[in-house]
Amino acid sequence: MTVVEAMAVIQALAAGAIQAAAEGAAGPAGMAAEAAARPEQVLRGLRFLSGAYTVVWVILAAYLIMLSLRQRRLSRQVRRLRERLGI
Repeated sequence: MTVVEAMAVIQALAAGAIQAAAEGAAGPAGMAAEAAARPEQVLRGLRFLSGAYTVVWVILAAYLIMLSLRQRRLSRQVRRLRERLGI
């Protein structure tokens, strides 16, 4: 699933919630009844949500690893410069 597809799903869910609110659905109870009527869509939405969280955590982990590697490299460079300067 691409980011564009995930965003389209989120927009569709938001549009459905707005439409349900405009039609006077009974808040969470109305949404629960609608979800019970369409369990396959709920499961699909949960898969998308799970996939989105997984992607976010993987990106965050990769970013933190990159920062760690850069920090180690900079620490080595500072140590070498201090050694050259005799500090």
